[in-house]
Amino acid sequence: MKILIVDDEVYVGRFLCDFIKTIDPDIDVRIVEKVADCLGVFEELSPDIILLDIHLPDGNGIDVLRELKNRGGRFEILMISGNASLEDAVQAIKHGAYDFLLKPFSDLQILEKSIVRAIDSINLKIQNERLLSELAQKNFQLEELNKKLHSLSISDDLTGLYNMRFMNEFISKEIMRAKRYNRTFAILLLDLDSLKAVNDNYGHLAGSTLIKAVADLLSGMIRKSDTIARFGGDEYLIFADELNYESARNMGERIREKIESLRVEFEGNILCTTASIGIACFPDDGSEFKQLFSIADSAMYFAKNNGKNRVCLSKDIV
Repeated sequence: MKILIVDDEVYVGRFLCDFIKTIDPDIDVRIVEKVADCLGVFEELSPDIILLDIHLPDGNGIDVLRELKNRGGRFEILMISGNASLEDAVQAIKHGAYDFLLKPFSDLQILEKSIVRAIDSINLKIQNERLLSELAQKNFQLEELNKKLHSLSISDDLTGLYNMRFMNEFISKEIMRAKRYNRTFAILLLDLDSLKAVNDNYGHLAGSTLIKAVADLLSGMIRKSDTIARFGGDEYLIFADELNYESARNMGERIREKIESLRVEFEGNILCTTASIGIACFPDDGSEFKQLFSIADSAMYFAKNNGKNRVCLSKDIV
């Protein structure tokens, strides 16, 4: 606790300093006699409490009170005077003084109570600031936790891709946007052709490694305007904005070729696979996500049932 005494009567300053030390000897007390010194020490000391005389040789205490309060901060000011008027007291309280004390201090209990109340007020403010800071930190941690929980709720644990919970909502919104602005898009549904064989030969950890490697490959291939999710064990769904049948097929072929050439090392073994890809386009194949997904799914199974490692559009199904 730091207290600044501003009084041009030297004996008053010394008396107040000694009196404050009887309340708490650990309080840091400074004494100045002029306004100029007061303002300088205020910046240096950052006092918690100021005992400020109204009548000073180089200024008026009310003016100093007003200036210090305008600067803002956590402190209380007790105005003191030996010949103050009622108007002085009113102005002091109006401009933010915590209390108004008259010299000489004939009733020391009043003086002590005023100083102790000011100390309690500052301690309460310090406690409130600490609580508010802790609350702000807790709120920040809660916000970060909520963000993490939200991310977990829409992400696939193994690959880090979006999950179908997110994709259902996302594509539904994209359909509304496409309808409003007369835009097109395609969805590509991929299914790995060799995952069961990998699991049977090398174990499910190997299969998970391959699934993750394909996810990383796809993430590196899609455009910023595209979105990808993992659907099921070895299936992936890509939302590809502004594509038609031809451009969607071209994209599917690029992906198919990259997956076919992918080689993944696992415990001294080389894992590889191919992919069957089914494509549906908005609005030609449907105006709702359920329709589009069903058509892409049928095209994907058509590709799988007709040799695998193929890209099929809805119009390829016979």
